[in-house]
Amino acid sequence: MTAPRVRACVVGYRSGERILRACRSAREAGAEVVLFDNSPGDGTADLLRREEPSVRLLSATRNLGFAAGSNRAAAGAGTDFLLFLNPDAELTPGALDALVAALDEDASAGIAGPAIVFPDGRPQPSVRRDPTASAMLELFTIWKFLFVFRRAYRRYRSPPAVRGPVEVVMGSALLVRRGLFEALGGFDERYFMYFEDADLCRRSRKRGAAVLFVPAATAVHEGGVSGRAAPVSLAAARLVSAQRYLRRFTPAGRFALFRVAFVLGFPLRAMFDFVRDLLYAAAYAAMPARAGKARRKLREALSAARLLTADFFRVVAG
Repeated sequence: MTAPRVRACVVGYRSGERILRACRSAREAGAEVVLFDNSPGDGTADLLRREEPSVRLLSATRNLGFAAGSNRAAAGAGTDFLLFLNPDAELTPGALDALVAALDEDASAGIAGPAIVFPDGRPQPSVRRDPTASAMLELFTIWKFLFVFRRAYRRYRSPPAVRGPVEVVMGSALLVRRGLFEALGGFDERYFMYFEDADLCRRSRKRGAAVLFVPAATAVHEGGVSGRAAPVSLAAARLVSAQRYLRRFTPAGRFALFRVAFVLGFPLRAMFDFVRDLLYAAAYAAMPARAGKARRKLREALSAARLLTADFFRVVAG
């Protein structure tokens, strides 16, 4: 029997039965599969032992986040490649072979990512440009409504998705050469969640290993499963990770200007989001058919409120 060339690393956090589809799709594609469980005691381990007994299971005593969990799942691998797959994502038939072939054919490339789609087939963003200070101010602060950063945000969010070298592929399904991953020191564990994929892609390119988009490969990604399990705390994690990324890759003077604009603009945006989402929640609550949307908007309002209270100094400190 031929040894697998790929280890699939899946990090779970209260992911439920969706994680079975992720692990099964990787196993059926010929990968060895390692699951790092960030939520021990929630039944995931029993589920995997019963339904996917070939999956190697590792567990944490507390939630270490995506980057740290991924590094632990990858540790000790003897395969040529590592596949990082979200617990709510699954590979379509032939996707892993197409990603491996792309890296086999291009010795200058170190990372490859597939086209990402929703379960109903609608496309998701599959590539990004490197995050910039202007794009993050548009995304996270009240300055969005001045429209001065809109072009920068659109450039960041919607680069051409054509086969070949790109700046960033999505961490929901990402293949990397194991040797490169180890040389880079893996994912930077200072990112609890979010932006660790952009960081890895940028460090790979800096080392001379290109990042490839491979549209012939497709992964289905539901999106937001772990975020729905802990939406309040992850809102702060996203803001902190964005600042850590920019601190690392932005010239000091420009980053200092970003910090001033962020500290002034982020609380105002959180206040706006809180009021808006609370009004939406109240409006939807009056319509029985929109009860699900009412609950979602209420969760979003509570998340914005926490950013202004319990998580405020954590976010401002960056």
